[in-house]
Amino acid sequence: MLFKLKPLPAIVSAAFLAGGLTLAGTAQADVTLNAGAKMSSESNVFGITTKANELKDSYRVLSASAVYFTPLNATETTYFIGQVGANASKYSTYNSLDNSSVMASLGLYQQLSSSWSGTVTGSGFSRTTEQAANDAKGNGATLEIKNQLSETVWVKGSAAFNSSKTNLDTNSNTGKTYGLSMGYMPLQDTFLNFGYSQSVRDFKNTAPFFQATSQTLYADVTQRLAKNVFLNGGFARQNNESNQSVLASTNNIVSLGLNLSF
Repeated sequence: MLFKLKPLPAIVSAAFLAGGLTLAGTAQADVTLNAGAKMSSESNVFGITTKANELKDSYRVLSASAVYFTPLNATETTYFIGQVGANASKYSTYNSLDNSSVMASLGLYQQLSSSWSGTVTGSGFSRTTEQAANDAKGNGATLEIKNQLSETVWVKGSAAFNSSKTNLDTNSNTGKTYGLSMGYMPLQDTFLNFGYSQSVRDFKNTAPFFQATSQTLYADVTQRLAKNVFLNGGFARQNNESNQSVLASTNNIVSLGLNLSF
């Protein structure tokens, strides 16, 4: 069984581009509409185990989302956050990897102190692919804790659990992801983000039991070009392993995208 874990496509509002929500002081409910286009290139799209056989490809991602948030208390330190979105990926060479997804999430944001905040989110998704066996539906939950070290520097830790049910039962899995990132804003309209994440997926309907682990180091930069226009570029290095050592592989991902937020 081949496996490959990839960063989820970014479907975020401008508030998230700066490294996370900072909602304290926002006095009313609001809706943010977002759209994005991104081009990515991967050095090993199928997770091939030997470097000589790695297969490269590039793909385009179109995305759109709407984010709604509103304060839940008079002190405006607790917010409800709702989001719906969709994205579609189109590969240049290996069209069997083409896919599209819709998702929705509900969450609570809490300002814990002048520098600490946290967000709890529950989500669900439905994905359609060119290979019907890989069509999937799933759900998950995420906890994020953020510390605003200064006006321009923040750190954020996250833990997530997700479950995915595919048409082909042996591809169904449950997973846990842990992440740590640091954001820096060297200029008023420039955001830098550096991070590490580890994801573990369990495929319980396989014999023998199969577990896939992915460790990812990434860096990206977002530049505001105009009031509602953002340019984003990034690089990620993935190491994929499993309890079946012959399936270990690496992957390099480069991306460049344009986002609109209103």
